[in-house]
Amino acid sequence: MMRISWPLYRPVIQSGTPSAGLWVAKLYYLSFFAAIGALAPFFNIYLSNQGLSGAQIGLLGSIPPIIALLANPFWGALADRWQIHQQVLALCALGAGLLTLPFLWVSGFWPLLLLVILMIFFRAPVPSLLDSAVMDLVGRTGASYGRQRLFGSIGFVAFSYGLGQLLSPHNMEVIFWLHGLLLAVVCTGLSLFLPIERLASRPKLLAGLAQLWRQPGYPNFLLMNVLMGAGAASFIGFIGLHLLSLGGSEAEVGMVYALNAVTEIPILFVGSLLLARVRPQVLIVVGLIGFAAVYVVMALSPAPVYILCTAPLLGVLYASFWMAVVDYAAQSAPAGLRATGQALVGATQGGLGWAIGAIVGGLLWDASGGAAALGGAAVLMLLAGLIYLQANPLSFRMRR
Repeated sequence: MMRISWPLYRPVIQSGTPSAGLWVAKLYYLSFFAAIGALAPFFNIYLSNQGLSGAQIGLLGSIPPIIALLANPFWGALADRWQIHQQVLALCALGAGLLTLPFLWVSGFWPLLLLVILMIFFRAPVPSLLDSAVMDLVGRTGASYGRQRLFGSIGFVAFSYGLGQLLSPHNMEVIFWLHGLLLAVVCTGLSLFLPIERLASRPKLLAGLAQLWRQPGYPNFLLMNVLMGAGAASFIGFIGLHLLSLGGSEAEVGMVYALNAVTEIPILFVGSLLLARVRPQVLIVVGLIGFAAVYVVMALSPAPVYILCTAPLLGVLYASFWMAVVDYAAQSAPAGLRATGQALVGATQGGLGWAIGAIVGGLLWDASGGAAALGGAAVLMLLAGLIYLQANPLSFRMRR
């Protein structure tokens, strides 16, 4: 990837110090991904227990990401343009948390769809805004992004695995209490203590976006994220139901997500060393091919034990892939537009890509079951790798 030196602006620290901010970042990742771990692995099972069909579950998962496609750039650009990153981050966490609690009494496809759309509008930008702030802290302190982000994996493991052991069809409502309170109370409070640089002059948003788009390989990078998000949505949306169809339990569903997340931790811990030696292009392509291979194995698995045995590979692949994507986006962004750059990744991967994958996965599930949904996810991952390679050729030389 061609690196561009952008004009620098004189920064002003909003609050706190960078060293203290690293601890705030760790706690934020821990709390936010604990909230995701409390909800994401079990939400489609909850919907299925409510009587929704595979197509309805797929549609319910496809419309909100379209909102994320709009919400990520909207909140990211708002934070960058007016230099109000802390306020935007706090508002998004608070809004997402409060909008989770009505799930406790709302039922029916259309009311659930409306509620998910509203919640996603606030929740979707949080990880992009957080990554942007942490990449800035990492740049100022020389710390490792991976060693902050690994606390997110710890939080996800603890809640996805722990709840998997405790949940049954009769107490699924607890996932909404945990998700809502962690976001509305803990993450909102931490947002106010996260030191974020504010530029003395406001960046030129449209000019910066135009320069970003003209970078060689960057359009392919965004399209890769769309296809990767589609594959991930098809997999994540239906791996739990596929495992249950093979005779597995809710506890084993939680175990799949926990095994996936726990193997992220050592990779994230050595993340700075990995990125110092291996170019992002290599990590991205290896990750995509690896995802496809694991999805095929899981699609062909005759029993839950085979899925459980291969789940740890996904954590290793995802941790290295995600660090490379965040690094690529941070290095590409003009000064003052890092939040926008990370938000574009969230919009393409978690927005448009997720919407496509949720629809495709739902249709494949209804037509042929879990093997088809996971096989389709593998094809999307391979396509993502091919698109990315067209403009980002591999180089196995060590980074300097």
